[in-house]
Amino acid sequence: MREIKKDYEFPCSIDILWETCTVYEILIHWLADEVRGRPKLGQEFSWSWKFGEEGEFTTKGIYEAIEPNKLLVLRWKNHPAGDIFLKLEFKEHNKGSLLTITNGGYPDSGHFDLWLEGAEAGWDDQVKRLRSFLEAHPNPREVIVNK
Repeated sequence: MREIKKDYEFPCSIDILWETCTVYEILIHWLADEVRGRPKLGQEFSWSWKFGEEGEFTTKGIYEAIEPNKLLVLRWKNHPAGDIFLKLEFKEHNKGSLLTITNGGYPDSGHFDLWLEGAEAGWDDQVKRLRSFLEAHPNPREVIVNK
């Protein structure tokens, strides 16, 4: 099985980075158009993106491991490439945080090269969106609308 693994540095605390990656009211501002499911062991989640005329794409899975401010592991259900997982590791680093993203479980077959390349490009793009969001909102909770 193959995977991508990349480290990304952020100038914020682990608490802020964790919250930005786990609170669905915040995730909709940088990750996906619609996010369902709070991080709870065994809980299902779904992320949906709206692509205009191209339609909508939704991915679903379960939270497989959760260690607040340290680790979040998600596993996709019915992924076309197989038994795919996402692992986010959070660590203190210099004056901020380090986020290590591992997206794996891709089959060794060359038929899945495009899936692996797409995952790497996709996470690079998502991290750019995350950085932009955190620059604009150093206190991410401010985007949550109280009802």
